[in-house]
Amino acid sequence: MQGRLDWKLVLLYTLLVLQILIVVIYVASTPPPEIIAATTQSSVSFVKVEMPKALQSAPRVDRLPTPVQTIKSNIYLKDKYAFQSFTKYNYTSCWRDGVDGRRMESSKTIKRCICDHGWHGSDCGQPEVVWRAIMASKQNIKLEKRKILRRLIYVFSLNDYNSAIAEIIVEELYNVVDLFVICDYSGAEDNFKHKLAKGLLQREQDKILYINIASKIRKPLRVISKYIWEKVCKIVQNLRDDDIYVTTESEQILNLRALMFLKVYDGWPQPIGFRLRWSVFGFFWQHPLKTSIVIGASTISLLHEAYHQNSVILPKEFDGEVSDRETLGLVIGDLNHYGGWYCYLCQDPANILTSLHHRTNIKEKNIKLNIDVSYVEELIETGVWLDNKTALLRAYKSRDSYFAPDIVMNNTWKYDWLVENFYAKLDYY
Repeated sequence: MQGRLDWKLVLLYTLLVLQILIVVIYVASTPPPEIIAATTQSSVSFVKVEMPKALQSAPRVDRLPTPVQTIKSNIYLKDKYAFQSFTKYNYTSCWRDGVDGRRMESSKTIKRCICDHGWHGSDCGQPEVVWRAIMASKQNIKLEKRKILRRLIYVFSLNDYNSAIAEIIVEELYNVVDLFVICDYSGAEDNFKHKLAKGLLQREQDKILYINIASKIRKPLRVISKYIWEKVCKIVQNLRDDDIYVTTESEQILNLRALMFLKVYDGWPQPIGFRLRWSVFGFFWQHPLKTSIVIGASTISLLHEAYHQNSVILPKEFDGEVSDRETLGLVIGDLNHYGGWYCYLCQDPANILTSLHHRTNIKEKNIKLNIDVSYVEELIETGVWLDNKTALLRAYKSRDSYFAPDIVMNNTWKYDWLVENFYAKLDYY
């Protein structure tokens, strides 16, 4: 009897202990009521997070991944090896963009480079426009391929009324230029710099140095050029004597293949001139009597020497064939193969008027400056030069291999106003 009673007590105590353990586990696993309330709506948090004071005081700023550089910046140019742009076929090194890859791969025994159409040289590294320039110069030019590419600094000016061409220049030449120096004459409170800050040319801003020179607009070109040159020498920390310094005006776009050639090879005479195709109002009109030959490129060492002798090399246009051959080491471009484009007054009619009134060096005779927007629209429509006499030549994008820069031809939806004459009533292509 006594043993049965003890067994029942043990059972009762065991059940009691189990109940206590269950209650303890439930209480321990249940969160406090305030935490339950905080998690009932996942989109709202009642937890107070103490942020560091530095983060509290600084507002959020959406910065561009590659902010535009100013004259307060220090810039270091990067080196690139030439072999990265060449491809080997059976131990033969050929320029990747100039070689006919299909024919090279189909022939296992060939020991020379087979060039694609428009390319020349033993390694297919000379574009047509450069090859023709070398042939025409009748000089004994011996080219040697470099191991490390020259770095190229491209200096050009702009005004607020023709800044659209600046965008084309940067987009067209981005892969070949190491630093763009954009010199703003507009004086409109850094208007173009403001556009850059808002996202214009966002992917290309890592190569842009912006300088506002509006305060020097009335200075002689020699003084302005020297000011820009000194700024570049101060800002770019690792300039080399064999780097290339290129200067153009605001509406001039150089041939990217020609510029790349200058980076890859040694042995070309300098300074380099570029014969530019003279387009008017847009790439659809071409002046029948004009091309523009400009001093475009030289090495840093030549500029150092020129400034030391107080004979700075300035951007300059040549009217005669004799003078340019005597002054320039090589002229890239002829009447059918151009070293670039001069898109003269390629703006909307209102900006064309503004541009004409800002130009103080208009050499053309019988050009009227007391004209209005409707008059300019009529000139664009009918293809007549500013003298109201000279008929412009019609250019066709489907027929002309030098109609416009590649970036324009590949983005006609963006630059349609430069490709199509919207003022013409009937415009067939």
